[in-house]
Amino acid sequence: MLDSNPNWLAHCTEIKDLAKSLFQKSTIHLDSAALLLITDGQTTLSINGHNEHIVFGHLIALDSGAVIQLTYTNRLDFSGYLISFDLYDIEMKSICNWSIDTMNGYSIQRVPETVIADIRMSLAKNIDPLPITIKQFILYSLLKELQQERPTDAYTLEQRIEQTVVYMQNKYNQMMTRDELAAIAGYSPWYYSRKFIELYDKTPIAYLISYRIFRAQEMLLTTDDLSQNIAKKVGFDDVQNFSRQFKRIVGRPPKQFKKSIGDYRVCFLSPAHAEIAIALGVAPHCVTVTSSLTPTYQKMLFHEVGITILEMPQYVIQQDTIVQQQPDLIIGVDLTEETKQHFQTIAPVITGLPYDLKSLIRYFGELFHKEKEAIQIIRELATHVEVLKNKIQQHIAKDATVLYLRVEELGYRYFGESSSDSAILLYQELGLQMPDILRANENSFNTCSLQQLVAANPTYLFIEKRIMDYYTADLSLATLQKSEQWANLDAVKNKRVFYVDTGLWINNCSVFGKRKIMQQIEQSILAVYPKTQ
Repeated sequence: MLDSNPNWLAHCTEIKDLAKSLFQKSTIHLDSAALLLITDGQTTLSINGHNEHIVFGHLIALDSGAVIQLTYTNRLDFSGYLISFDLYDIEMKSICNWSIDTMNGYSIQRVPETVIADIRMSLAKNIDPLPITIKQFILYSLLKELQQERPTDAYTLEQRIEQTVVYMQNKYNQMMTRDELAAIAGYSPWYYSRKFIELYDKTPIAYLISYRIFRAQEMLLTTDDLSQNIAKKVGFDDVQNFSRQFKRIVGRPPKQFKKSIGDYRVCFLSPAHAEIAIALGVAPHCVTVTSSLTPTYQKMLFHEVGITILEMPQYVIQQDTIVQQQPDLIIGVDLTEETKQHFQTIAPVITGLPYDLKSLIRYFGELFHKEKEAIQIIRELATHVEVLKNKIQQHIAKDATVLYLRVEELGYRYFGESSSDSAILLYQELGLQMPDILRANENSFNTCSLQQLVAANPTYLFIEKRIMDYYTADLSLATLQKSEQWANLDAVKNKRVFYVDTGLWINNCSVFGKRKIMQQIEQSILAVYPKTQ
């Protein structure tokens, strides 16, 4: 972007912890141009009024005056940096404006892991305030990633055809003809149809009909609307034609489809969700997993059920791998808009699901018509929780406190009381107490200094060494364990420190995983310490 004017220079004015800044003030108004770099986790942010799901590796470029807000639609398990900068014109000797050439005033793209690793190393070796050389290195490393090849004046045939596909996706509920689509591409109707078939293996109108049916399937599964109303909403004026096309593509009429959804090839993008389906008696066709975060019990469970396991890097959804499975339905929690739009061209997609386990069990119970089984699962889990709670109350002092601490590459975070299902289990369901000094931002994974840790001085300390495909927290853990503050903690002196696994406690506190976590809590706390008098 700086290449557009060789007289421009960028000057980094500030680098701030993005998560910490948003936790302190949920709305940030930018006074200058800025870059957001997500270095761990995922979340949903409102950027200039548009909700965007962002994950590890995302780089967001923003104009001056942009507004960033937390949406609070999910738990805030992410970290990143806000890099603010000014742009100078050395010839004019003045500050100039930097403009993002988009309607929304921002752009999003992925950054290679190697770039993030270099930035992490730079930040790890320096303390606040950062030297100007380090800040400039970080800024220019990211600006380099924003450099784009200038588009040619003439679009290729594939790009012209793709324009009509995007048009169909955006206007699928409106009437359109082959001639209209051909005009958008700039070709004759005959030539346009022939080239479309070569690229998409079906005619333009057949593509449009399939896309409409996929959207109708989503509405049937997520709403109580009547099929005749849904037919109109997806672009069919003739309800009989809708039913005929639906049965041709799906294999069953609309009413039967909704009742028999468990018989279809369902792809789960979350192993925790796949666990719920299995517990309900529904066998998923395939599930995406990250090897480093998949507990042994879960691998065995999926193999026993006969699920196709699709191994993928952390925070990466390999779309082509999923397309090859030819799913009839794709279910995920949070998807970037780009990923969702891609999947919607091959199957109906259900996203935006609840986050807490009970609501998820009820949701899938209704989706798969397993309401009774869902109620039974919730009752069984509640009984297990109550039994463990009673045992714990007999073994620990009433004023005992518990802290769940995450060790990351560049520091530490403590879990808010509602920040994850495992935190909800500890603090809400089992009734354990968090140190009063840290009771803030209950939905967040909050930054924690060694001074805060000493001030909190928990009776019991659960330590999660963060597992990431792209970095290790070994050095941070070793530094913590060698520190004077660590040695003075009551939990350390009394050997009440327990190490837990990211893959289980964060990613898979589900129907089977939650039972595993409760077993670990019982073995850790109850098997070691005598009953209090």
